[in-house]
Amino acid sequence: MIIPVDPSNLMEAAAVHAAAWQASHRAFCTPEFAESHTTERQAAYLQRKLDAKSRIFLLVDDGPKGVVSVTGSLIEDLYVLPEEQGKGYGTKLLRFAAAVSTGTPSLWILENNAGARRLYTRLGFFETGNRKITPGGLDEIEFALKPERMETERLILDRIRETDKEDYFNNISHDKKVLETFICRYAESLEEFDFSTYLGREDLFAIRRKDTGRLIGIILYFDESDGVCEIGYGLGSAYWGHGYATEAVRRFLTYLFDEKGMHTVTASYFTGNDASRRVMEKCGMTYSHTNEKELTYLGVERDLIYYSVGRA
Repeated sequence: MIIPVDPSNLMEAAAVHAAAWQASHRAFCTPEFAESHTTERQAAYLQRKLDAKSRIFLLVDDGPKGVVSVTGSLIEDLYVLPEEQGKGYGTKLLRFAAAVSTGTPSLWILENNAGARRLYTRLGFFETGNRKITPGGLDEIEFALKPERMETERLILDRIRETDKEDYFNNISHDKKVLETFICRYAESLEEFDFSTYLGREDLFAIRRKDTGRLIGIILYFDESDGVCEIGYGLGSAYWGHGYATEAVRRFLTYLFDEKGMHTVTASYFTGNDASRRVMEKCGMTYSHTNEKELTYLGVERDLIYYSVGRA
């Protein structure tokens, strides 16, 4: 869970920041300088950032694990406790920070930070060529996130943004017609809707109309293994019957085959959902098998019918 930092958890965030900062800087700072970055000092630093309207977030998973700050499009202070590194927490924080950034997410790293360079490059960041010259001899290098964006004649498929909350609520989580066939937790009101779980996910994309830029649905892939994955898609009921789902799925399949390296993609639908079956068939998918009573959804045991398609 990633939560905002406020006075109630500032010291927890500062403790993470201090421990991780010291560990990452000991190799090229004097011991005295590294150890001077205490929890209290970092708490004062983080408070100054909050006062300046930066947003700070704490990743909690059975205790605080990592911290990050976002100021407009600038991502800073991405730190994970030394003993918790290598568990994916840094990736989660970075993806979340990118999702709540305004504009093109960017960040700076010390030129000798090979681990951070590998992480950011793997997650789609590239060196912009901008460099900050520092008196100590270690320059800072700027990275920016290359937008992951797919287009069709009428649609855009890209990452979920913080500003999509209302459209996601209206077209997915509060649309009971959609939730009859698309598995998602129902949200009664926008105020109680926990949108944070959808931000920063690698596998989830918005389906937007080009003419408005507004989210009208979502598409995702999951259960990825050895070049095989399954996809799911949901479209607000107000947008049914216009061919948007077929258009989105066709483009998404190209992305999965050409950019993600999949060789087989599957999809499934509840018995009776002929609209979803037609989308799959129009996209070149063919019947694979049926799993009877695979799951219980909305109090009813459901059969799932699977279709699949291979890379051409």
